[in-house]
Amino acid sequence: MKLRKATLLILFAALVAMATPALAAVDDCNALDPNNLVQNCGFETGNFNSWTVSGNDVPYVNVLGSPYNYSGNFGASLGPVGPDAYLSQFIWGNDFRFAFAQNPSFWGLDSVRVDFFGSCGAGCGIYYVDFELANFGGTPNDFTLLWNGADVGPSLFNSGTFPYTEFNGYVYGNTPESGSLILLGSGVLGLAGVLRRKLML
Repeated sequence: MKLRKATLLILFAALVAMATPALAAVDDCNALDPNNLVQNCGFETGNFNSWTVSGNDVPYVNVLGSPYNYSGNFGASLGPVGPDAYLSQFIWGNDFRFAFAQNPSFWGLDSVRVDFFGSCGAGCGIYYVDFELANFGGTPNDFTLLWNGADVGPSLFNSGTFPYTEFNGYVYGNTPESGSLILLGSGVLGLAGVLRRKLML
C-alpha cells in the first residue's frame, strides 16, 4: 500500500513538472522593475511580441542572443540600411518609438523601461525612460527615441562603436484618467532628452 502511494506521488509530481512550462530567463528590466510599463521589455520571448516593427528593411530587425543580449538570453538586433526602421509600442496612449538605421552592422537594444513617475496635471504624466544600447558597427548610422512624435534623444548620428550604455531621462505624456485616455495632442514635448549615463559591460 505504501509503495502504491509513493508511486502515485512520484507520477503526480512528474505530470506537474511536464505540465509546467520552462521559465524563460528574466531580463533585468522585469526583475528590477515590476512597475515597468513596457511589454516584452528585454525581448525574452525570443521575438518582438508586444512591439510593432515598421519602416525600412524589416528583415534586418531581429531578436537574437549574444552579443545582443545585455541581460537575459535575448536582445534586439537593429540593422536596416538606408531609411530608418522603427520599433514601437503604445504606452498609456503614448507613442514610444525607436528610429534607427545602421550600415554595415547593427545596433543592440535591451532592457527597455518606462515607469510612471508622477502627475503633471489632469491627464498629464511624467515618465522615466531607461534602456541599454550598443553600437556594433560603423558609419553611416543613426539612432534616436521618439515620444509622441518628439525627438527626445539620444539622437546619435554617425556614431562610432560603443559597448552597452545606459540611456535615461524624463518625458511628459498622456495618462489614463477615469478609465479613458485623455489625449494632449501632438504638442506634447519631452521634459528632458534621454541622456547617456554610464558605460556598461
